[in-house]
Amino acid sequence: MNIDLSRRRISPKELRRRGWTAQPKGPGAGRDYHHQDGWTISHCGHPTALWPYILTSPDGCTILTGAAFGNPPTYGTAWPTVASAVDYVAGLYTAAARRQQP
Repeated sequence: MNIDLSRRRISPKELRRRGWTAQPKGPGAGRDYHHQDGWTISHCGHPTALWPYILTSPDGCTILTGAAFGNPPTYGTAWPTVASAVDYVAGLYTAAARRQQP
């Protein structure tokens, strides 16, 4: 899976196109992102964190960056951007669709 762990930003329009919605946490607390299939992305809360985004699968498991490179999902760090976590989830759906093709 080819995942970009750079500081790429993602637009609200692209988030919606990929099935994600942003929900504010509260005043000054940022937002969480929810996928139509149950995935969530949330900020760890530390204002200067370099890799602050926590990706949680629909079954409640935390998925770290190592999973994007063939390692167990418990290997690696949190995600550097919302875009990188969104790309990882999109890649899972693409890979699953390819496996179902004859």
